[in-house]
Amino acid sequence: MFSKLCAASPASATQLVEASRLGAQAQELVLKPSSDGSPTDLTCVNMMCEHVGGPCICKLARCLSKTPNLKRLDISGNKLGALPETLGDLSELTHLDVSGNALTDLSIVKRLKKLVSLKADDNMVTSLDAEGLDELAEISLCRNAFKNYPDLSWGSLLSPSFNIRLDGNPCMEGVDK
Repeated sequence: MFSKLCAASPASATQLVEASRLGAQAQELVLKPSSDGSPTDLTCVNMMCEHVGGPCICKLARCLSKTPNLKRLDISGNKLGALPETLGDLSELTHLDVSGNALTDLSIVKRLKKLVSLKADDNMVTSLDAEGLDELAEISLCRNAFKNYPDLSWGSLLSPSFNIRLDGNPCMEGVDK
């Protein structure tokens, strides 16, 4: 009976090697940066890479290609400058947290058709095109670089339950909270 209970619970990982080992069974991957500044799973060790010694998406991209059934991905606080193309292949992803990185482009998110929640606070994003993301109910883009309020003509995103947060963006200066 215990094995049936374990098999029914979502498979979660906090390291790339764990997630890769779980493969298609992995449903959640949470990669947090180390608090002491020591290398993490996302620290590049490839001497041929321009990001050697810093955060890099190479290993993350390989891992995501092995975990197609992820429902939740949290890569917040890792100082990533880009998101891997393989992120767009996660057709089951419902929750994505990329806060606290150095991202300027979130265009890959448009391919995540089942996405319900997007958190991308504390980046350098200036725009977001979420057209076609009919399940999206929550977006948090606080402390980015939006000079203009995002175009919300995304169809079903205008439902009463839809929530968007833009605190700390230039477009929100002078707006009462």
